[in-house]
Amino acid sequence: MQRIFLTGLSGAGKTTVGRQVARLLGWRFVDTDDLIAERMGQPASQVLSGYGEARFRQLETEALASAGEQEEVVIATGGGAVIAEGNRRLMRQRGLTIYLRTSVEVAWQRLAEQIDQAGEAARRPLLGDGNGQQKLAELYRARQPWYEEARLQITTDAQTPERVARQVVAGAIGHGALLSAELPAAEIALEAAQASSKAIVEWGGLHHLPLYLQAAGFRRRVFLVTDTEVGGLYAAPLQWVLEHAGFGIEARLFSVPAGEASKSLACFQAIIDWLVEERAEQQEPIIALGGGVIGDLAGFVASCYHRGVPLIQVPTSLLAQVDAAIGGKAGINHPLGKNLIGAFYQPRLTLVDPACLLTLPGRAYREGWAEIIKYGMALDAELFELLEQSPAVAPQEARLLTEIIARCIRLKMEIVGQDERDQGQRAILNYGHTFGHALEARTGYTTWLHGEAVSVGMEVAAQIAIAQGLLSRADARRQQALLCAYGLPIVSPVIPDAPLLEAMQRDKKVRNGTMRWILPTGIGRAGIYNNVPLESVLEAIEVVARRHAEEAAHEHSSPL
Repeated sequence: MQRIFLTGLSGAGKTTVGRQVARLLGWRFVDTDDLIAERMGQPASQVLSGYGEARFRQLETEALASAGEQEEVVIATGGGAVIAEGNRRLMRQRGLTIYLRTSVEVAWQRLAEQIDQAGEAARRPLLGDGNGQQKLAELYRARQPWYEEARLQITTDAQTPERVARQVVAGAIGHGALLSAELPAAEIALEAAQASSKAIVEWGGLHHLPLYLQAAGFRRRVFLVTDTEVGGLYAAPLQWVLEHAGFGIEARLFSVPAGEASKSLACFQAIIDWLVEERAEQQEPIIALGGGVIGDLAGFVASCYHRGVPLIQVPTSLLAQVDAAIGGKAGINHPLGKNLIGAFYQPRLTLVDPACLLTLPGRAYREGWAEIIKYGMALDAELFELLEQSPAVAPQEARLLTEIIARCIRLKMEIVGQDERDQGQRAILNYGHTFGHALEARTGYTTWLHGEAVSVGMEVAAQIAIAQGLLSRADARRQQALLCAYGLPIVSPVIPDAPLLEAMQRDKKVRNGTMRWILPTGIGRAGIYNNVPLESVLEAIEVVARRHAEEAAHEHSSPL
């Protein structure tokens, strides 16, 4: 039942947050006070003062029932809607109720600001003409037990409405409010020589994690590893779902700072120490909840602790869902190079929930498309053409997004099944990564997101391919246009220098001191090339760097 009911005191931010939640989900937004005002032809506050509280509560119940008949809707309720048991029952039965908790002091400050801005039209009759904060405190004490009946509670005091909205969406995903019978789960199996694995792609499927864990034989403790950003959104609802699923699962949690810097020996050591202190056992799984950084870090921990414990990947970023969490590579960075320390270690299960992308910041969502375009350019012409026909797929486009993600996972698993240890054809998956990894390292892993660096790396590789007579300029222009359509960078201010070349020489694809380049030969085709002249590499990097200089000059000369 795809309905979200927001409850809380007046001033909790239900309307402001509700509008943003609806935008993130692509749903409708309804405020029950607006429905009352529309029916009665005057603001809800005037209806309350003019008709009395009993009549107002009756109208509120009718408005709530009307709003609750819609689907894919976010409903902001009045502060007193929870008073009637019938209203609370309706919200429980028809959707997910979320209580936006705020202190009386903060709620009153917000209400006072509204009154200052809107005058008498914003005054709340139940708060009286004097000592409104005390009146609000009395209402809160009376209603608090009813507010706390909500399935999920989110504190709003010290958070922006944008952050609260993302927490609401994350909670809705974890509690199953986005599941749809029209989008069944897709299961993709990997059978490699050394190990087997499987991925499940399901819109809203995060809610089903306990079922998938039970099917895999896990019923006791699980150890969640996440970061401060993802954990702040998903840890609480996921822990609740795991521990209330009826399987006796205890969910322990460890969080590292968000960002590439956490793929370090220090964080690896800290997680190992935590597992030892918790006396984690060999058959108790580690769940990697987050993007590529967490998947790589937690995967490497799982491969080492007790010489290998079960790993469950739950990727929450687009880049991780289509690439980083798939295929069994795990590792951490060395100060001189990316992913230089690691292992091949297949997860027991990868649960991919594309709905999690609804909570991604725009830049983090866009970078994931670089890996998808990589698949299209290097492996799958039909995928490339699909992306050309559907530029800038939004995270709300559930069916198309799920289809694209599942397609990429199948592509990668087919190749990994043939070359699990990266000794041959699997290197094709590194298209754009030779320069991309070097660019990340050259700028200290602080300037470029991984997908952004890969995007630039694909442009460098395409320029090399043109110089070698492997790729037509027309196909190179198609790649460039598609990267731009998805908001990805195609220029770099970094020019060839000693640190950049040293970083490329330390890349894992180097063989016998020679860089291996993955170069496109057409849309949907790429090959592995060992003897690319250094001059061609330098010229390609200079072309991409020159674009940056030309763009900067154009911006400088443009009129204000």
